[in-house]
Amino acid sequence: MKDKMPPVTSVYFIGLLKAYLRGTKTKQEVLQDLYGEINLQPADLDDSGEDVTRILLRTATAVHENYYQEIVGALTQATDSTPTREGVIHQLEALLAGNSTPEALVQWATWHNDPGEDNGVSYFDDLAVDYFCTQLLPNPPEPLSHAHYTQALKIFKNPLRDQLKDKVALVLLFEKERQRFLFYVGDYIQGHTAPEQLDVYLLNKFGMDHYSFPYMTSLASIMYDPAKLPALLKVAANIPE
Repeated sequence: MKDKMPPVTSVYFIGLLKAYLRGTKTKQEVLQDLYGEINLQPADLDDSGEDVTRILLRTATAVHENYYQEIVGALTQATDSTPTREGVIHQLEALLAGNSTPEALVQWATWHNDPGEDNGVSYFDDLAVDYFCTQLLPNPPEPLSHAHYTQALKIFKNPLRDQLKDKVALVLLFEKERQRFLFYVGDYIQGHTAPEQLDVYLLNKFGMDHYSFPYMTSLASIMYDPAKLPALLKVAANIPE
């Protein structure tokens, strides 16, 4: 097998693996690259559900036995191998175009969630990407539909890129969560609950308190006017009028 392979270096595999980990290449795109560059055959895969990282490491080792350590060493020091907003956008676009699957999306988004791998260091520079990968995809409050994926893509493509507001919009992706928002926030703007009581809801659902929740100024402007809350909900959920 080695004699038939072109002379690719470990740098090739490192670049391919980083692209996958960032999300700018889907699993299928990685496999297509391997098929084209080193003549990897479908029979070389253990099964269709094998993790892309393992496929790449196993394939690289078959090319040269030293590649495994070179790749692992490079990735250990890398600062550009974490899920990105651009990666989420690419993965969602591929899914919606029929070029990927929900299973492949979850596999990509949760590669860093393996038990025992959490050393207390955050992998993410973007709070919305963090929430999407570590909470929403692995444990959605209801099965994700085409409409959910479409709305999530819209949120991530928002040119303002406000991480807090985008995270709020992702939480409000589901009708049940939008109804909870109307209930708990409605109680607050009608004066039935204090900010500290509102914090119980905000912290539980958004990981924010009334100091960090990005819509507190908007809530202050509609205090005692609950009829205006549905309009604010549409803004917070990034739902068009």
